[in-house]
Amino acid sequence: MAQETQHETQRKAQHATQHEVHTTEHTITVAAAPEAVFGLVERAQDWPFVFPPSLHVEYLERSDDEERLRIWATANGEVKSWTSRRTLDRDGLRIRFRQEVSQDPVAAMGGEWIVEALPDGGSRVRLLHDFQAVDGLERNVAWILEAIERNSGAELAALESAALRTGTDEAPYTFEDSVRIDAPAQEVRDFLHDAGRWQERLPHVARVLLKEDTPDVQHLEMDTRTPDGSTHTTASVRICLPDGRISYKQLQTPALMSVHTGEWTVREIPSGCVAVSRHTVVVNAAAVTKVLGAGATSADARTFIRDALGGNSTITMRHAKEYAEGRAKSGPVPPAEYASIQRFYARQMRLLDEGEGDAWAATFTEDGVFDQSSFAEPVRGRAAIAAAVRGRPAAPAGTVRRHWLGLPAAWRFPDGSVRTGYDALVLSTAAGDAPQIRLSTSCQDVLVADGGEGGNGDGNGDSAGWLVKHRYVGHDGQ
Repeated sequence: MAQETQHETQRKAQHATQHEVHTTEHTITVAAAPEAVFGLVERAQDWPFVFPPSLHVEYLERSDDEERLRIWATANGEVKSWTSRRTLDRDGLRIRFRQEVSQDPVAAMGGEWIVEALPDGGSRVRLLHDFQAVDGLERNVAWILEAIERNSGAELAALESAALRTGTDEAPYTFEDSVRIDAPAQEVRDFLHDAGRWQERLPHVARVLLKEDTPDVQHLEMDTRTPDGSTHTTASVRICLPDGRISYKQLQTPALMSVHTGEWTVREIPSGCVAVSRHTVVVNAAAVTKVLGAGATSADARTFIRDALGGNSTITMRHAKEYAEGRAKSGPVPPAEYASIQRFYARQMRLLDEGEGDAWAATFTEDGVFDQSSFAEPVRGRAAIAAAVRGRPAAPAGTVRRHWLGLPAAWRFPDGSVRTGYDALVLSTAAGDAPQIRLSTSCQDVLVADGGEGGNGDGNGDSAGWLVKHRYVGHDGQ
């Protein structure tokens, strides 16, 4: 059982000249191993569910002992963002940091985390800051000192709690849900971004208030209905990132959670996109029996939270699916066009089976992409695809391999492309033996009309009228 800890806060600040450097120091003693405590400070990506002020952290550059970070955090009730460089001394259990780009009223700031081993096996953590205020104004100095005092105290107390719950049922718990959508990813991203309209679009949202005073930083307050008809209020800050992700942290959580962070991601696939909702939660152990009844455990709380949050996220993604697919207005291709797609696939598979690797690669666009679930990275470009085909292992002597492709489903999208989905088998037959299924796969393609030589460019002529722009092959069982 963890021993009682002592929390000491020391502040040393100088005052006066316009460009004066001010310094502060905050300390805490933690009944946990120094290496474990240092690890919590080192893993900046985990800060949002370790430190209360932290909202989101992005790694911009990383090496063994140097990092460059973009950080979003609250300071005196305001959301601030800055970039920092960190130097990691793992042997000495020290991390030095320096802001590259600060936000008013901070002109410059840096500092150091120092973790010291104590004789009883515990740790002493020192958090040092040095800063300059914009124009050296006393009101700016006072604002910064107040923010440092609040955030440092909250961070050190949270660091202690995080260290003590490591390896228990109260450690952070991460899970995700996903929904496949036959529509462009941007339509889904727009639905998730426009949370101000969720009250009219989502059945479990009773009230919503969205403010975006700073571009791409949203303050969301929402009343959510529970299955028993009651409602609970949550308040979140959402960081809308350039790649379309939305990272958020609840500043006001339901009683059963002490921390809840999440992220919306929309990943493009050949036939549309996949929306993913990711949650990380920390159970509030003190509220478990109050909320779930006598005898309930933290494990029970995890299950309850998983079902509740996962259920609401899935509902949101399904409504995003309905919205996006309705706007995309994708529909089946005409019969003549579908027949030309079948002829294209018949020709393409025969080229592969006959060992015509370069001709098979020529059925992809110059910038075509071939991806499958067994690849670490997709193969990009017609030349690279041709090289990959030439480099694949040959079948054993006397063995024949065939590709069988099931009837494809095909839809035309507003951008003019055709998206197809089909199942494919790879059969291997040795001399004198029965055929064996070598691979069972599910595939999605993006096809575009081939307007070059040998193609008619309208998708209604011969089988040379199509090229693959993107192919994904998912192996069953992976």
